[in-house]
Amino acid sequence: MAVTRVKKVRILSHQDILENVLAALQNLGCCEMISSDEQGVPGEEYAAFPPDRARSERSSDLEASIGDCRSLLRFLEPLYEEEGGMLERLLGPKPPVTLSELASLRSSTDLSDLATKARGLERRISEKRSETTMVTNHIKLLEPLKDLDLPLWIVSRGTEKVTGVLGTIPAARKEELTDSFSSLVKGQGEVFLAAHGDKDVEVMAVLVFPRSIEREVLETASGAGFSKVDCPQGLEDQPDQEIVRLVSLREDLARDISSAEEEASRMALDVVPVARKINDFLSVLSARRDAGRSGVSTEKVSALRFWIPADKLDDLEKILEPYATLIDIHSEDPAPEDNPPIILDNPKWAVPFSPLTKLYGMPSYTGIDPTVLMAPFFFLFFGMCLGDGGYGLVMGAFFLFALVRYRLSGDTRNFFILLILGSVSTVLVGALTGSWLGDMIDVFGIFAPIRSMKDRLVLIKPMNDPITFLAISLALGVIQILFGIVIAMWDAFRKGDMMGAFADQGGWLALIVGILLWGASSLGVGGSTLILMGKILAATGALTLVATQGRDKPGIVRKAVSGVLSLYNITSYLGDVLSYSRLLALGLATSAIAMIVNTLTGLVSGIPYVGWALAILIFFGGHLFSVVVNVLGSFIHSLRLQYVEFFSKFYSGGGRVFEPLKLDSKYTRITGHSAEDPGMY
Repeated sequence: MAVTRVKKVRILSHQDILENVLAALQNLGCCEMISSDEQGVPGEEYAAFPPDRARSERSSDLEASIGDCRSLLRFLEPLYEEEGGMLERLLGPKPPVTLSELASLRSSTDLSDLATKARGLERRISEKRSETTMVTNHIKLLEPLKDLDLPLWIVSRGTEKVTGVLGTIPAARKEELTDSFSSLVKGQGEVFLAAHGDKDVEVMAVLVFPRSIEREVLETASGAGFSKVDCPQGLEDQPDQEIVRLVSLREDLARDISSAEEEASRMALDVVPVARKINDFLSVLSARRDAGRSGVSTEKVSALRFWIPADKLDDLEKILEPYATLIDIHSEDPAPEDNPPIILDNPKWAVPFSPLTKLYGMPSYTGIDPTVLMAPFFFLFFGMCLGDGGYGLVMGAFFLFALVRYRLSGDTRNFFILLILGSVSTVLVGALTGSWLGDMIDVFGIFAPIRSMKDRLVLIKPMNDPITFLAISLALGVIQILFGIVIAMWDAFRKGDMMGAFADQGGWLALIVGILLWGASSLGVGGSTLILMGKILAATGALTLVATQGRDKPGIVRKAVSGVLSLYNITSYLGDVLSYSRLLALGLATSAIAMIVNTLTGLVSGIPYVGWALAILIFFGGHLFSVVVNVLGSFIHSLRLQYVEFFSKFYSGGGRVFEPLKLDSKYTRITGHSAEDPGMY
């Protein structure tokens, strides 16, 4: 229920072994570096000292290599055909490799030359595609003018005495343009109107006229709604001839693009696997370099500070033992003003539920880790929301296959295990409610031999007795809410806040429990003793809240009024309890959808010739859709009950995730490593 204790460590290291120390810390994988801005300067003799020239040159080479590698992957990865598909790359096992092997691969690969070649191909393809777009636009422009029997150079540049202009005119005003133009040029010009359909709003037009009256023609045409369109340079012949030429040019460009793309694909086949490995190696070196920059230095000594789990201090001293004479290690507990990282520490059975806590937000360093407290409730609620044993088996089989097929790690693995546990809960609830792909066992005769076995396991059928299932749902809600109040009471007691523990949480606990006992006795549960206990508890809780909830207000009247008004919050607890009715609603929705699919399957199965095919399609397609939709809904609503109704009673977030310096890789799984590894930045 508590987060892992951490220590703040300071290491003073001689500059000559700084990179080896950083490599050792990275190999240990449990040290989160503290930047110089956060740690402050340990003494006046320390300052941000510029690195030596050799280290600066290595850093510059590293940045250049990272840029080249990213450029290669950005361009070539989309062209690379993954073995086994994208899912295989995302979830499949990463090839194991050592840093020494990666360093050797980097030294034997000319990244700069490969990046230059790739950029040339990319630029060639981009230029050809831009030219293709331009040619296509020219063809579209000339298509309406293909009946024009004048060369386009008259429009684009004209002669000393004659010129032309290309443009568009609203279809409704083409006669106006023709009349005004004819009256102006008096037989010394020509107007061409492109063929158009009845629904065309605008019409392409070409005006040819003496250059001496160009200004008057443009003014007159503009008044008739004519809009000038620039004729692209290089179009000289008649439009039909230019169209033929441009179509041929576009085909040549397409062949050039195809050739360049094929060359790029061949390059991707050879380069991408290598670039991915080198990218991982460069990422490791970059992280190590940044860790070194996080410290402060003199000319001879660097000071590094970092957070480390308290139980890893012995491992730290052991891995740095070869440099014991050249370093100094000091550790201390977090100070009140520090913001230490949060590491969740849970038993193995609860670890799969830790992604749910991280999804909400990490607890504070002195707060409570809710993972263990939430896990049983989420497990049960997920099964009640999905509530179908058949769907649980389908979901469990899928995620179990993925877990076995792919080498998953970290939170991805935990999340898959979480869903497998959810499928187990769903199968259990489905068995107790008799739901196996809805009412499949009851409506299909082929399953008649196992109906009696199915029925023997049934305790309640929500479709037939929803009120009982609703009562169970609300009762579970009451239990979890009261549990949350108890946790908050314990947390306040742990922190020494006795007033908060007994007055705030204790008052509400007494009031709610008293009301529940009182209400239960009114329904015939228990006797007069239970009624009396309920009244006493409710009265004690109410009086406690009235007397204490306004303690921060000035004046007796304000204290009393605030205390009385605090009782209104009972409606909030009532609303929280009613939220648990979603357990019934989602369970019924899953069963109803499954039953509808089964009914439709039975209806279409009697259709001659195609009935069996439609039945199979509806049965498998409908249930598959139902599984996906209802699993998503069950996950979200079960999680909402934890976040909104449960966490709100005691949880204090605000922590940050622990992000240690480690051998982090995207494409490979880095194995053996030593501090003397050749991979120095």
